[in-house]
Amino acid sequence: MAVTLLRGMRTPIPFRSNSGFFSTVLRPRLSRFTTRAESAQATEPKAAPRSIQLATKEAAEQKTQGFEAIIGIETHVQLSTVTKAFCSCPYSYGSQPNSTICPTCMGHPGTLPVLNEKVVECAVKLGLALNCEISMTSKFDRKQYFYPDLPKGYQISQFDIPIAKKGCVDLDLPVEFGGGHRKFGVTRVHMEEDAGKLLHSESSSYSQVFLVY
Repeated sequence: MAVTLLRGMRTPIPFRSNSGFFSTVLRPRLSRFTTRAESAQATEPKAAPRSIQLATKEAAEQKTQGFEAIIGIETHVQLSTVTKAFCSCPYSYGSQPNSTICPTCMGHPGTLPVLNEKVVECAVKLGLALNCEISMTSKFDRKQYFYPDLPKGYQISQFDIPIAKKGCVDLDLPVEFGGGHRKFGVTRVHMEEDAGKLLHSESSSYSQVFLVY
């Protein structure tokens, strides 16, 4: 369209040479058209420069359309039992390092863990308080990984059949947080032993293993 317009803006311009010869030259009037175009562009308001933060925010909003952010929280609960989870050693938080341990705590070969009945009772109570489905049949699994404070080389935990699952918590939110009633889902409640604890020296030259689970 622009090329056709420019080609149509042609007019005969008389030209006189030094010898007195008159001729006609066809020349497009580009200079006048260019000047008008530049003046028209100069009168248009310029858009304010967009900041990088604003452009990044708009791009992120376009990419996340149709998605919902779901934030998951994993909470570890310390049970108030008299003995540990898988042996008869007394559980006393804050006791001297390795003062309440046995061959089972230290992962000696041939030792077998025995589940504390009180741990199962606490897990079931928590599942009921969180409106969960209680599993009538459950099991434990070996979570294989190496920690310096995990002598067995694995952690006794639960994976595919936890003690409780599919629960929820109903809460009335305060006005300063938007108010209203909200329901938060609880995926699962499972039992597991805790690993030990490393006590590092002030000079960081050595570390001590504290078997507390």
